[in-house]
Amino acid sequence: MLQQSKSVKPIKTATIIDDIRLLIPVFLLKKLQVHPLTSSLYPVSLGKHSGIGYQINKNNSDHHSLLYCQSTSAILDYKSKSREVKSGDLVIMPANTSFKFTAIDTDTKNELKNKSGKIYWLNFTGDLASNFAERLLMKMDDGLAHVGNVDEVIEDFDNLLALGRRGYTATNVIHAVHVLQQTLSFLALQLRLTDFNNSSAFDIDAVERLMRNNLHQELSLDTLAHYSQLSKFHFSKKFKELTDTSPIQHFINMKIQRACFALDNSSQTIKDISESLGYSDPYYFSRLFKKSLGMSPKQYRDSRHSS
Repeated sequence: MLQQSKSVKPIKTATIIDDIRLLIPVFLLKKLQVHPLTSSLYPVSLGKHSGIGYQINKNNSDHHSLLYCQSTSAILDYKSKSREVKSGDLVIMPANTSFKFTAIDTDTKNELKNKSGKIYWLNFTGDLASNFAERLLMKMDDGLAHVGNVDEVIEDFDNLLALGRRGYTATNVIHAVHVLQQTLSFLALQLRLTDFNNSSAFDIDAVERLMRNNLHQELSLDTLAHYSQLSKFHFSKKFKELTDTSPIQHFINMKIQRACFALDNSSQTIKDISESLGYSDPYYFSRLFKKSLGMSPKQYRDSRHSS
């Protein structure tokens, strides 16, 4: 019988590793390419790097590349131009292009000096990869834009990198692919909002607050435009750019959502709910409700008890 050595030391708790490189195995890439739930978009490789001196060189590869600087600076060499990439910046490089990305030290005036930097990187492809990349690139300056340090994006990247620990089971991989789709869609939204805010003094959040605070009454287009200090034409145009709907329809949608909450969580009559939302005619309110959800307020309330 073997005796345990008295010199054996206790195992130390593993430290957090900031540098991760995850390459999707060939056997798995082949499955991702043909599986109906993953073929549209999937990662080829991804990782996270900390510190300075890190470099990525890409020469006409057939996948798209994404780099997200959380807390460091870098130099991006692309199309015969060198540009600084700062903390909170996003880089998207299309397939079949060449670029060089080099993490650098920051100057003494920068508050990030002597701090550990983080760069997330990701290479992706798929049937719809070009569509996702183009949606991002349309709001970027030759593949570079600022989105800020967004907690949701950082969490998504960490969830993607966790695939290496969880293992390459079908369920884990499908989940990771959908996290990737969510990340790219969210980044497109962030870029759209950033671009809009940089080019306009229009405050969509303030307008929506005004709407929420006045769900009990009517708000005309004149009132909303005057509140934003814009003409009706320019107000409607800017609002639709951000919401893909007209201001009045957006306001009606808010009222319908509030009505749904009341129908689900109170015993108020449909007439009382209608009046609380500024509609004196409950029949008109019911028509609006049915046009929006495809069922009457009564049918909606009754549907709580059906499967």
